[in-house]
Amino acid sequence: MNINENKKTLLINKILLSLSVVLFLFSSFNMFQNIHEGRLYYEKGALGGFLTGLTLIGYACLNIKRIKAESEGKTIGDERSRRTVEKAGFFAFFLLLGSLTVSGLANSAFNLKLEYTSTVNVILVACVFLWIIVYYYLDKKGEV
Repeated sequence: MNINENKKTLLINKILLSLSVVLFLFSSFNMFQNIHEGRLYYEKGALGGFLTGLTLIGYACLNIKRIKAESEGKTIGDERSRRTVEKAGFFAFFLLLGSLTVSGLANSAFNLKLEYTSTVNVILVACVFLWIIVYYYLDKKGEV
């Protein structure tokens, strides 16, 4: 990209960052208001706005970092690091599918009376942390 395109993209990402911070703060306030009033924290779409704002903040920050590094002539990731991320994602995804399958089968076979939504959320968060751990393991190992 040339300098003018980098400046335009950087400006767009800064605007996206500011709008996502506003969305994040508004939905956080809405969640705390729901909790204070005795309702569930995810009522009125507060959780969706919270997660969307958080995701957009991360996306905009990473894009701003990438654009600044490219304008300085640095490279962010080579092919090996990209393959490491993909391979760690495959491991985490298949572990997620296996864990969901095993928990569903165990719940139905042994009548554990697990609530499906809380079980899925716990397994999803565990798999996200597993993805991070596998990524760093594969990156340190050096073989992909």
